[in-house]
Amino acid sequence: MATISKAPTVLVVEDHAESRAMLCGILQQGGLQVVAAADGVEAIALMPEHVPDLILTDLRMPRMDGMELARYTSSHERFSRIPVVLISAHLPAASARLSTIAAFLLKPCSVDHLLGTVTDLLRQRAQSQARRSFQV
Repeated sequence: MATISKAPTVLVVEDHAESRAMLCGILQQGGLQVVAAADGVEAIALMPEHVPDLILTDLRMPRMDGMELARYTSSHERFSRIPVVLISAHLPAASARLSTIAAFLLKPCSVDHLLGTVTDLLRQRAQSQARRSFQV
């Protein structure tokens, strides 16, 4: 009997509606499920019901930026193993090199680079989860 596995879910956090729609479309075309938020505050409100497998977040946003969102997720056990990818037209400060950030993508980013980064991190996360489930 074959089992149907659910596509991984990516939480896209981007304050510019056009960029958010574009990122969501690219990820959906890549076979991923997508949940979208306009900033970190909205993302946190969505996360309990839609726990993502990966977070793709803009660096600079009102109310709560990408670094603050990454710090939030890393400090909560339920979300601490979710990879966070920062995407921005601005280079992040040295603090963005924290272990809370899995990758940084500079805008504009090619579709291939975006999907490659996201799928690689999702594969790594799935392998890590599989190893943890076999540990006694």
